[in-house]
Amino acid sequence: MLAKTIRNWTVIVDGRSMAGLAEDVTLPELERATESLRNAGMLGPVETDLGLSGLSLSFTLTEFNEDVLRAWGLFGAGGIPVRFLAGARSDENDANTDAIEVAVRGRWKKISHGTAKLGEVAKMTVEVPCSYYRYRVNGETVIEIDLIAGTEIVDGIDRQADIRKAIGLVS
Repeated sequence: MLAKTIRNWTVIVDGRSMAGLAEDVTLPELERATESLRNAGMLGPVETDLGLSGLSLSFTLTEFNEDVLRAWGLFGAGGIPVRFLAGARSDENDANTDAIEVAVRGRWKKISHGTAKLGEVAKMTVEVPCSYYRYRVNGETVIEIDLIAGTEIVDGIDRQADIRKAIGLVS
């Protein structure tokens, strides 16, 4: 069995395709915030789960894009939707192509225009802290995280539902 590799991709910013403009994208890392805990009676320390670390996405464009610049300073932690769409396929003869989508919402934290030099492409990099994250394959949601609503749905199960219920956020 051969691995499925991403054959091509694009980024869509607030409904506008960046195909032909996006040079790279760094997708959010999923990371748990933990702390080493060793209390009385324990043989050794364990990493206790303290929730999720922050989510962040960044992308680089090979132009100073006006639509991206116009979104600077938009109000709201989830004000701008950004989607990464990719096609992944293995080199096996009967391989199907998987449609991968990573959708986030956030706002621009940093826009870097880098260094402009004659004879080189000037680039713009955007950093986006994310309040929402969803990973889908072929239309099926694998992971969906909403940091503001406190939801963490993995394979259809909300792993934070009992916590929200315990603190009176849902009945």
